[in-house]
Amino acid sequence: MTARSTLTKIHSKLFQLITGLLLLAAVVAAESPVVKTSVTTPSFNPETSALLSAPTADEDLLSVGEEFHPEVGIGPPTRVTRTALRPEAGSNSNFVLPMQPGAPVLGGQSIGGRIGQQWNVPEPAPYAPKTPSQTERTPQEKIAARALDSRMVGFQQTASFNQIANLFTEASRMIDARHVNPPSYEQRTSAALANVAHAISSPEFLQANRVNPNPQAVAALQQELMQMAQSQPARSSGEALGLMQWAAEMASQRIGVRREAIALEFLNGTLDSLDRYSAFVPAKTQMGPSAALEERIVGIGVELKTHDRGVLVMSVIDNGPAAGAGLRKGDVIVAINGRSLGGLGLSQAADLIGGPQGSAVQMVVDRQGQQFQASVVRRSVYVSSVVDAKFLDSSRTIGYVRIKQFSDSTSEDLAKEMAKLHNAGMKSVVLDLRGNPGGLLTECVEVSDQFLPAGTIVMTKGRTSGDNSSYSAKRAGTWSMPLVVLVDDHSASASEIFAAAVQENGRGVVVGRNSYGKGTVQTHFPLQSVSGELKLTTAKFYSPSGREMSGHGVQPDVQVSKAPGAIETDEMRDPDLLAALRVMQGGRPAQLAQEAGQVNRHLGGTFGR
Repeated sequence: MTARSTLTKIHSKLFQLITGLLLLAAVVAAESPVVKTSVTTPSFNPETSALLSAPTADEDLLSVGEEFHPEVGIGPPTRVTRTALRPEAGSNSNFVLPMQPGAPVLGGQSIGGRIGQQWNVPEPAPYAPKTPSQTERTPQEKIAARALDSRMVGFQQTASFNQIANLFTEASRMIDARHVNPPSYEQRTSAALANVAHAISSPEFLQANRVNPNPQAVAALQQELMQMAQSQPARSSGEALGLMQWAAEMASQRIGVRREAIALEFLNGTLDSLDRYSAFVPAKTQMGPSAALEERIVGIGVELKTHDRGVLVMSVIDNGPAAGAGLRKGDVIVAINGRSLGGLGLSQAADLIGGPQGSAVQMVVDRQGQQFQASVVRRSVYVSSVVDAKFLDSSRTIGYVRIKQFSDSTSEDLAKEMAKLHNAGMKSVVLDLRGNPGGLLTECVEVSDQFLPAGTIVMTKGRTSGDNSSYSAKRAGTWSMPLVVLVDDHSASASEIFAAAVQENGRGVVVGRNSYGKGTVQTHFPLQSVSGELKLTTAKFYSPSGREMSGHGVQPDVQVSKAPGAIETDEMRDPDLLAALRVMQGGRPAQLAQEAGQVNRHLGGTFGR
């Protein structure tokens, strides 16, 4: 062991100790009166950087007309962030809308009141509310993920320091105005400086910035960053901007890292301190991967998963380029254009596979130990979120549809698949929301409205009146057939809204495992300072009974134990599907559907499909 590596280990231990003390100090600061110090916090110096452009007025920045559709989750998150140091806003147990007087009841009780009702099925296991923190990543893991993200790296390499400073100012104002529970500036800047301190010792961050600094210089700068966070916490946006400039200048002078890279990590650390979902999302490039909720994309038409030798093909889009080239589910793509994919992350592999429409990609594919080459021409592909529509029984009366996420056309695509199955003889249906991470709130409401004749679907509550809303079933004609909904611990956000609406309105039976428990709404705000979006948590959502979903999720009516693994869609091997079939045969879903039909007829609807 060299003396240099020994020093590195000592500095690493010292840094971990200082980081722990800093986070403790941040917590204490949040609970104690602010104590002013005589030291002046660095302020942004216009002489060392070009003049910032004047920020746009709040009413223009936060115009509802310019907001993207709110989403209620792409979770459980694969790139999660540190929880805010102070607790989230408390729930409102009285946030419930009154029932329509004189309406019939569902499930033997009033709409929204059928929680915990038992029938002739296995009794659910005791419910222990959970907080979705088991997948939370360390600051080092988050920094490494950003350093490997093509969008973030591309933005950092092309943005100027002034642009990032403008972005920070704009983001700070939007956080202050719209975040559901913004931490103080002291907490934000402490987290931001700690994030920078972690970044300058991250191998991935340093490699992305092509620097190899002296470990002693890194350790000294880390200690100085921590001391600054403790002694001079910012108390305003301007002071925070000054600290960002100071950190960027120090890193540039001491260890040779570009100021822009440090400023961007300062911003990311600030956003990490808000909650696990808020983030800066740079605009995608023409070559970059498409956004998660888009359905019309340019690519080869496959769903991929990480694999030790490359990427595993999880599904192949019908009539897509990959299907035409003969790729199948279970294939492993091991090389792209002569480059091995072994050891690369999924984002890096996707960047190599992606490209402009009409261009070809050469790949080596492994199928059960046999390798072959394939040439695939990239083109526009429609990737539906509604898949695997089929019958589960030999008599072709119990239909099955899986909803992968709630994206732009989920409601429309589901209606088409339901109509096809219905015309082929379907009398009842199982909707599979296992592994569904969420998506667009509007699409979730529309899907719920296809099955609920009446009642509240979901309620949201935030800091502004625009974030407070209630969505109710209003469609005149809905599906009357018996309904079972499958969920698991990866069913999150919008999928939890749908499951809770079905369960608490007495419309169907929920089967599986406790859902994830993501109960917050994110809004994408287009940015004016740079090309991209700021995704902020702007509200929390509540079930029809007024129950807060965050950290709790949905408890199935019928609990099914299952070891972690891939989702099965074979009814002979899938314990969830076997349980769903038993529940259907038990008759409870049919009874609930009949009661829902009575409600719809009372309201004058045409409930009869």
